[in-house]
Amino acid sequence: MRVLFTTAPLPGHFYPLVPLAWALRAAGHEVLLAAPESFADTVIEAGLPVAASASPVGFAEFMLHDREGRRLEPPRDPLARRRASGRAWGRLAARTLEGTLRLAEEWRPDLIVSEPMEYAGQLTAAKCGIPWVEPGLNFAGFHGPDGPDGPAEEELAPERAALGLAGLPEPALLLDICPPSMRGTAPRHGTPMQHVPYNGPDIRPAWPPRPPGTPRVCLTLGSMLPTHGKLDFPGRMAEMMTALTGLGAEVVVAVDEQVARGWEPLPDGVVAAGRFPLDRALTDCDVLISHGGPGSVFAALVHGVPQLCLPQTSDQFENAALVEQHGLGLRLTPEDASTEAVLSRTEALLRDDSHRLAARAVAAEIALLPAPADIVPVLEKVALSGSAGPVGAVRSGAAE
Repeated sequence: MRVLFTTAPLPGHFYPLVPLAWALRAAGHEVLLAAPESFADTVIEAGLPVAASASPVGFAEFMLHDREGRRLEPPRDPLARRRASGRAWGRLAARTLEGTLRLAEEWRPDLIVSEPMEYAGQLTAAKCGIPWVEPGLNFAGFHGPDGPDGPAEEELAPERAALGLAGLPEPALLLDICPPSMRGTAPRHGTPMQHVPYNGPDIRPAWPPRPPGTPRVCLTLGSMLPTHGKLDFPGRMAEMMTALTGLGAEVVVAVDEQVARGWEPLPDGVVAAGRFPLDRALTDCDVLISHGGPGSVFAALVHGVPQLCLPQTSDQFENAALVEQHGLGLRLTPEDASTEAVLSRTEALLRDDSHRLAARAVAAEIALLPAPADIVPVLEKVALSGSAGPVGAVRSGAAE
């Protein structure tokens, strides 16, 4: 079986696909990853073959500029910002669609796996009559009326018309990584699959052992905000990490190496700062402070670590709300996330065992879900069925 994976050129979108791609290769299937040329090295580092779906594409190029290259100012309203983000993913798909169609015609995959916001692979599957699978990278309910699909579908109206597609196609299979106790009434549920954290090359430094009774806090704002965010996120992180040491905690900061170099020498009590996998950091941390991105949130869920979420955009607000709703941590909105508030919430998480117990209970749930290797036979059946689902069907929440 040949399986074509498609992804946006961002680690947070690609990394969750890697364990499933590995599982397929280990089972003897051919795997090819389609992404813009500028992302090839990241795919190769993960040990996967890659083919360019487009020339180099930068994050700011499609997220902050329209198709003609005119600068777009991010809206202040969270809902408007989310719609703007959805249109940006549509613009990215418009750039990669031609190359993805060409790859499908030349390589002839039996199955296409497209992460939720990579629409070129989904349109290609519908046009070519190939079943496509959506591996959930967040809580399945995110694709609702206020999710990215409607704005992306609007942005892709010219491409859809050229392909003869009335709307975005439904997947033949949705893989749902949401823990059972957190599914609630989300409108989209699929085949359960265990989230296996992958955060890039794992070169493990020799960290000093913690003194007995000393808590350790991990701080991250993901890979994009500190390097592309409009606000001074590196300065904000530096202020927080210095303040957190005042709680008597050791602090580990996961951030781009270039940002970390600007902080040298590190303050006393900050034991490490730089690019390293969250999966490594969270094995020895008591609290995660993050922006609420799905990779960060789910890594903490897997390890049973309480969280403080500081959401900034997109699905981060939903992720943070669900973390707090289920007693797995706390959240602060952008306007409330002062350094003093971050310290207060972190101290509460370190002292209150209820969040830790709830997080460990969810981690135990996740450990019982089918691993990516267990999903391979399911994907084989989907490919053999030859069914791509209703071509051009409009998703729930997409534009009509």
